[in-house]
Amino acid sequence: MPGFENSPELLSWLYIPNGTFQREEQWIGDAVLSGGTGFELPGGEVAFAVGAQFRKNNFSSRPYRSESNLNVNPCFIEGDTSCVGTPTEGVGPFIFLGGTRPTKLDQSVYALFTELSLPVLDTLEVSLALRFEDYGSPVGSTLNPKAAARFEATDWLTLRGSIGTTFRGPLASNVDDNFVTALAGLTAAGGNYKSVDIYGNPDLDPETALTYNIGFIVDTGPLTFSADFWTYEFKDQIVTTPADAIASFVGNGQTTGTAPVNCSSSLAYLVTFSGDTCVQGTTTGLDIARVRTQFVNGPDVTVRGIDFAANYDIDAGFGVVSIGGNATWNLNYKTDEFSVGDVLVTEAYDAVGFGNYFRDPGTLPEWRANGYVNVRTGGLNLRYSVNYIDSVFDERCTGDPCFAIAGVPAGSNFGKNSGSYVQQDLVANYELPVEFAKVQLTAAVLNIFDEEPAQAYLPIGYNPFIGNAIGRNFRVGMRVGF
Repeated sequence: MPGFENSPELLSWLYIPNGTFQREEQWIGDAVLSGGTGFELPGGEVAFAVGAQFRKNNFSSRPYRSESNLNVNPCFIEGDTSCVGTPTEGVGPFIFLGGTRPTKLDQSVYALFTELSLPVLDTLEVSLALRFEDYGSPVGSTLNPKAAARFEATDWLTLRGSIGTTFRGPLASNVDDNFVTALAGLTAAGGNYKSVDIYGNPDLDPETALTYNIGFIVDTGPLTFSADFWTYEFKDQIVTTPADAIASFVGNGQTTGTAPVNCSSSLAYLVTFSGDTCVQGTTTGLDIARVRTQFVNGPDVTVRGIDFAANYDIDAGFGVVSIGGNATWNLNYKTDEFSVGDVLVTEAYDAVGFGNYFRDPGTLPEWRANGYVNVRTGGLNLRYSVNYIDSVFDERCTGDPCFAIAGVPAGSNFGKNSGSYVQQDLVANYELPVEFAKVQLTAAVLNIFDEEPAQAYLPIGYNPFIGNAIGRNFRVGMRVGF
């Protein structure tokens, strides 16, 4: 209503400038000695490398204002500290996202490593490596070996493979008692976004993995083709407890947000409700205000797949025409069951072919592939490419219809299957024949046929990992190097 607008003074009082100042620094020192050993094998001299590394990581974060400093204002009302020790401690007067605590973290990592290259035969090369890393207390240290071999079976066929272990120590922020707040659309809250507090865990163990692969390369000159089978077996993955699964467990598996929750649930202590109260039979999924999660060593995971690559070069007289493509066939992404305390919140599952909207690893199509035709002539390079992403199924769909929606008696199957996606692009690069500089002109038409991304039952209405939400677009550019 004209004449009743909020004054600038009132607006500035309501909307306090907020944020955090963060700084991250890393210092790395390396020392490496490499060369020949003087020891000869039938394929040549054995080569070696030994080295050491030191990494120093520093991270600091502080709120811009005292209003959002949770050390000063941990509760709903500024200056109030009565919530300290209760589930709402750390909510702050901004409630949803705006509060943080001043933090200073540092981490020192020491490493020693060595590698040997063994030319066993003219056609067989073996490499061996060993790496030791020490993260200090409470993470500890690790020793990881690796072996790889490459065998030229014929003039046109090469076999290759490797096996080894890997190690990932938690970051300093992962083991800090502090927390950060994120947002997540929770199924039990009808897909509405709620606060998720992510706490560090001083008892975290390192994440380890056994990795191995085997493959071959066919090279006949104009034709190159390769295929590689690979496997990663992760143990003690560093992950956060699943906020959506926790909320769904407390919310009795509902999807509307309007049904009552189970206030006596064994995981209800991880959920804060509006008004900081939960009344059995009255409090609903929409009353979920925030969920507490924590970094933990999660379930074991086994990931397998096959990578393919092919290219064929044709000498067309006016230039070279290349036809080829790449593809990944995801065979498995098996995750063991996930328990929070003694409560099973997620059954074991294979993520391949699913949207995985509220679980790791996110959307994972069975196939991803691209093909291309490339023409090189003079200073011109013209490339036409086709990108393909396989369809996925919404893992939340356990009935028909998939989703119960308040006010819609028939429910909805929208996004039940996110269909496959095909995008075609055309890119041209031309290097100008000038002497004073290297000048390259670029023109491109991306998503030529204006394909839309796959549907998904998400707030944005589509799956951002399957498709291009931008649509058809054009680009022109110039790069100059002196």
